[in-house]
Amino acid sequence: MKFLGIDLHSICFSCCFLYEDGKKYKTSFDIDPDSLEVFYQYLDTETYVMVEASTNTFKFVELVRDKVKEVFVANTHKLKLISMVKKKTDKIDAEKLAIYLKMHVLSGEELIKPVYIPDKTIQDLRSLFTTYKLIRKQIGQVKNRIHSLLKQNLFPFTKTFIFGKYNREAIKNLEMEETPLFQLHFLFKVLEQLEGDIEEVEDRIYIIGSAYLKEIDILTSMKGISVFTAIALMADIATIERFPNSKHFASYLRSAPGVDNSNDTTRITKTNKFGRKLSVTLLSQSLNHFRDSNMKLRSWYDKKAEYIQKKGKIRMALCRRVFTEIYQMLKKEEYHYFRDEHNHQNKINEYYNFLKKNKIIEFVA
Repeated sequence: MKFLGIDLHSICFSCCFLYEDGKKYKTSFDIDPDSLEVFYQYLDTETYVMVEASTNTFKFVELVRDKVKEVFVANTHKLKLISMVKKKTDKIDAEKLAIYLKMHVLSGEELIKPVYIPDKTIQDLRSLFTTYKLIRKQIGQVKNRIHSLLKQNLFPFTKTFIFGKYNREAIKNLEMEETPLFQLHFLFKVLEQLEGDIEEVEDRIYIIGSAYLKEIDILTSMKGISVFTAIALMADIATIERFPNSKHFASYLRSAPGVDNSNDTTRITKTNKFGRKLSVTLLSQSLNHFRDSNMKLRSWYDKKAEYIQKKGKIRMALCRRVFTEIYQMLKKEEYHYFRDEHNHQNKINEYYNFLKKNKIIEFVA
């Protein structure tokens, strides 16, 4: 039995092999086919592996998981053993991972809370949503520049007017000096390209998200949750079975505050940063709709507002409340108790028609 700690980088990785008798061996490999083939020769079915979480970790784990006993992905932010070391090199980090792994396996206690390794579908969705957010940010930047350019030339139009469906051609034909007019036409061309690109990404998200039709059906029964938001939720959580209760669920989705207890003092800290934030970002954009379409939530919100002065805290509390309801819906496999059947069915039919058009399903359920 041996324990392998890996400090993974973009072009290479450092290894520390730690054996039961205390012997250890350190080496490094490049990330290329030939070097990886040499690395595989060090592995066997009695090897436990721990690799720190990074951008290329999941793909690396796919390569080695069938060649070893078990692979753990470590969140190094939670491993004090590594972060507290003053002398820090790649090989030292790999050694500390191997030591922690050996303690975890031989003690039989859960010293490590491994990072969840999602399947290929979830990895693809998360990657697509990252690209979606990038393009959405670029669209916002281009729109801001167009708005700024018009203001500089004394055209005080609102963004709603500028980017309205029927006003763009009129904006392009405004009488302006040559240089700002050139920029305006150039920026609108970039904007239209980005808008086309983001539609393609959205379509791909809808297609891959069809793997979760059952969960999407349940989630969209709640007013304010679109098919797109439902897919984003599934991309974040993968499966509801990962979470023992709604508190863990809300915390993972970055809506639960931390609690710092010392002696008789209790201090509420910022929200947990170790989970995923896509869902809470999308959800926060529709919070007013959630609140106003649900009398129970509206009543709860008004009571909270009486003694919580900061709007941000109330909004985050509302997010937690919505996530709690979402957790119960998925756990019990039940529709939302304030479901609008007509509205829900329209969302599902529209999505099924899209899937039928793209030949993902053969009929509308």
